[in-house]
Amino acid sequence: MDFSEAKSELKHLLRRVSPSELPKLLDWIRNSDELDDLLVDNRKVMLQSIADDLRASLPLDAMLPSETTAHHKRSQPTVHVDSFLYDDEQVDSLCEEGTMSRTYCLSCGSYRTAPLDFLSHSFSVSELQFLFQNVLPDLSGRTLVDVGSRLGAVLYGGHVYSSASRLLGLELSEEFVQLQNNMLQKYRLSDRVQVGLLCVFWTLCR
Repeated sequence: MDFSEAKSELKHLLRRVSPSELPKLLDWIRNSDELDDLLVDNRKVMLQSIADDLRASLPLDAMLPSETTAHHKRSQPTVHVDSFLYDDEQVDSLCEEGTMSRTYCLSCGSYRTAPLDFLSHSFSVSELQFLFQNVLPDLSGRTLVDVGSRLGAVLYGGHVYSSASRLLGLELSEEFVQLQNNMLQKYRLSDRVQVGLLCVFWTLCR
């Protein structure tokens, strides 16, 4: 069924709906999540699948043992939650399981709690879509370089949401470079995406 046929079928269906029920149906079409399964974006599915694979290879905070964390003085405790790996629903589930918390105790043993600051190293899938489709200019024929590509979220997002001819990720950590290259190979993204060590790239450019 093509677009014209689908439109005709939909109009025919709407004519058969009781006038008193039509506003309810239209509101349901506009706002219900029940249609999400029929409107799945394959690009989003791919990014979520990559995130699933990366989660299986990383600890909850997505920090590698080899990383050095810079501790800055903050007004309240902070936890690392990578937005590419964990969306809000997944964070809620982890909190319900007791694996993660959104709050911390102001005085042990009391009910006085305050919200934790959440810090992410990556864009979420929805943020990547907005970035490439609404913020950045047309990248056709251009090269996008992500310095500190980490898990590769920007590179994967750029592959599915932009027309950039080349996406180059530069990373300090060999472990993160390997993780990204594993994803590029598994999901066949190497046609436009490359990842390498920043130190090697810098040496070649000198």
